[in-house]
Amino acid sequence: MEFRQLKTFMSIVNLGSFSQAAQFLGYTQSSVTTHIQLLEKELNTILFERFGHQLMLTTDGERLYDYAEKITKLADDAKNEFDHFEIPRGPIMIGMPESLCVYYLTDLLQEYTLLYPDVQLKVKFGIGSDFRNLLRKNMMDFAFFHEKDSSDTDLISTLLWDEPMGMLASPDHALAACHNVQIKDLQEQRLIFMESGTAYQTALEEGLAKAEIVPKTILEICHIQTIKQMVINNLGITVLPLAAAAEELKAGILIQLPWQGVELETNAYLAYHKDKWLSHGIRAFIRLMEERLLK
Repeated sequence: MEFRQLKTFMSIVNLGSFSQAAQFLGYTQSSVTTHIQLLEKELNTILFERFGHQLMLTTDGERLYDYAEKITKLADDAKNEFDHFEIPRGPIMIGMPESLCVYYLTDLLQEYTLLYPDVQLKVKFGIGSDFRNLLRKNMMDFAFFHEKDSSDTDLISTLLWDEPMGMLASPDHALAACHNVQIKDLQEQRLIFMESGTAYQTALEEGLAKAEIVPKTILEICHIQTIKQMVINNLGITVLPLAAAAEELKAGILIQLPWQGVELETNAYLAYHKDKWLSHGIRAFIRLMEERLLK
């Protein structure tokens, strides 16, 4: 029984599928399948069974998961006990919204990798709800959030900075001539968002539902540059951090609408689980961020 096979097994359980575990671990799906087949052969049992599209643990799979948790915890404890390297090394998984990475953290990431080449830095784009799940499963070391406030009792959160938001449109958009834009003005408008689950999108959608306003369409696009280009081409309006559209606003190809509806302002936070052991690499990243961005 190999340690990596147990890590693969736990990743499948935590993420819910072989394919997601393969993507997360950086393996091919056939490698993940082989790890499980070897475990099942050595233990002479079946670990997973399928009901339609649902992957479930067998009774023996549940028993193995309890042991796998204890084994990996002991391995981590042993590593932490004897890891006295002053130079950061090893893997670090960071979660962050794309806008924070591109418009705030790119130079920081570059400097960090130059300072600490022995750290295998991995960055995962996404939203707060996904990051929370991964932090709680110890499958992500720390994450950056766009939230109005932070109230998770099991996460240690640090407020980094205010993040001004803007409702953006093309200068040719029908709402561009308005002196103020309210919830009712979004009736039959096409809205373009990053991903569902962001704090500002949730606030806007709740405001729309309360006012019984129905947009024409709500599109979800995974890349900020694509969203901005669609809005520049007058295909809809969006809500983005103003930092993400500073150049386009300065050039006049995007405008900030005078929004008077629900509050969209948010903040940037850094968070990690309260039980997380902060390795030398994690501490070095946080220290560098404080020196470069929080002066």
